Amino acid sequence: MKAVAIILAAGEARRMGYPKALIEHEGGKSFLQSLASTFGKAGCSVIGVIGKDAEAVRDQHPTIHLVENERWQDSQLGSVKAGLEAAVEDGADVVLIHPVDMPALRATTLKSLIKALGDSVEGIRPEFEGAPGYPVILSRGAAERLREKDSGETLLEGALKGLQVRRIPVKDPGVVVNINTPETYERLFGSAPRPAPPPKRRGKKAEPTAAPASMEASSEGLPGT
Repeated sequence: MKAVAIILAAGEARRMGYPKALIEHEGGKSFLQSLASTFGKAGCSVIGVIGKDAEAVRDQHPTIHLVENERWQDSQLGSVKAGLEAAVEDGADVVLIHPVDMPALRATTLKSLIKALGDSVEGIRPEFEGAPGYPVILSRGAAERLREKDSGETLLEGALKGLQVRRIPVKDPGVVVNINTPETYERLFGSAPRPAPPPKRRGKKAEPTAAPASMEASSEGLPGT
């Protein structure tokens, strides 16, 4: 069974001051690099969907499979569909959809969620303390239906209403924590948002460190993708 993770990173991120895909998370890694590593540890192939500042994101992430949504300003769902098309073409049996500004989830959580996706439902998503989280995990059939859906919806949350998506309680706060404002970033890491260093200068020192399990959780919908 081939699992493909779609990381949504096409938005403008005006509040953060930098493209979210480029912002430093831990160990000199960007949000996008950190998530790609986590999904990779869970056995997933990774596709990043980019839009705003696409060239800069490509330069920073030469080893990640990136697809560009040239009409990223039109709707969030457009970026989702661009990722779904690439994932289906890549032979995905299972598709995971995740926003780039939620980089704190654990690989062990992903492994458990993928295992929990059975034949009885079209998809699942985690919840933490009753709040729905990400990634949204869909069967290939559900992913294809979502890709073809033309209901006038612009956001992923609205488009999911027509699918059977079951919520799975998890103990990982990373599934609901959005780092989508400078205030949230500074509260978690102790500094203003900053871009990750270029790949050739990336070091091993973990600064800032990953947010602890006690971090404040947010249950907002898919932010700024």
